[in-house]
Amino acid sequence: MLPGAFGALPADVQAQVTASGRVGRWGRGELLFHPEDPAETLFVLLRGSVRLYRLGSGAREVTLDVHGAGALLCASALLPGEPCGMYAEAMDDAEALLLGRDVLTRLTQGQPGVAVALTEQITRQTRGVQERLSGLVFLEVSQRLALALLNLAEREGPWPEGGSLALRDRVSHQDLAHVVGSTRETITKLLGDFRSRGLLDLGYRRIILTDRSGLERATQEPLR
Repeated sequence: MLPGAFGALPADVQAQVTASGRVGRWGRGELLFHPEDPAETLFVLLRGSVRLYRLGSGAREVTLDVHGAGALLCASALLPGEPCGMYAEAMDDAEALLLGRDVLTRLTQGQPGVAVALTEQITRQTRGVQERLSGLVFLEVSQRLALALLNLAEREGPWPEGGSLALRDRVSHQDLAHVVGSTRETITKLLGDFRSRGLLDLGYRRIILTDRSGLERATQEPLR
């Protein structure tokens, strides 16, 4: 079963899409592609998280977005003559289905549902970018952090009624800083504040969310 919008396709079409590409795998910290790489291949993220970033002045990394399973990476592969335009770094063990432009053309011509899935997924990601930009402008870092933690919790499945939820994925303070557009030092301080308020507990590279309603309130108003 393919993730994201492709998961709504009939099983035989999903099998055709999978058979048309090849699977790539990367470990934490490895790059899937560079800005100058020609955008000749679309990456359909099957597993893991990938950070997209560019280098600013003084080689400062500027995170553009963080994607999970189902996301399309290097979507400029849908347009001829375009570079990838950014770095893509695996934040944990990642796996992606690689589809060349010629393959995509054949798939979309032979299976209109594939074109619909591509359009739907790109629309989702565009909306996600808009929400991220709005958050950077209108929300305080503590609010963005609470939102990020709740989004990570959604990957774990149903939240136990009245209980806590441990994030299974290894999430470092730097990872969270990339996600919310802040610094590791600020995130470390805020996690300590969240812990003192009973919103979560911390272990070695492990976060246990203990108060869902409290985190939801923290998305509405910054910590004081």
